[in-house]
Amino acid sequence: MEEKRALLKSLILFLFFFSLTIEMVAAESYCQAQRRVLVNACKRLIFRQSPTVDCCIRIRKTPMWCVCSIITPQLAALVNANDVSYIVGVVRRCGRPVARGTKCGSLTAP
Repeated sequence: MEEKRALLKSLILFLFFFSLTIEMVAAESYCQAQRRVLVNACKRLIFRQSPTVDCCIRIRKTPMWCVCSIITPQLAALVNANDVSYIVGVVRRCGRPVARGTKCGSLTAP
């Protein structure tokens, strides 16, 4: 159970590692749709399986501001350093550059 919880935290972080905050209602609706598509394409990452081609496409196409806008300090507190490193590694392997020190909500990329 604890392993599943840790993996779910990893997926949540992964999903939120792509965006900056925006406050317009239309943009939030757009972001909700983008996050939903990303989650559906990348579900297997919960179990730390390799991302599919579709997942990598979504990682490259989903705007960072749609994901990072919902990473609060409370959510970031649930995520450990290994989860952040794992997610950043997946994002990089999928072809989306993530510079060291990149801020996403309350998290910083290693």
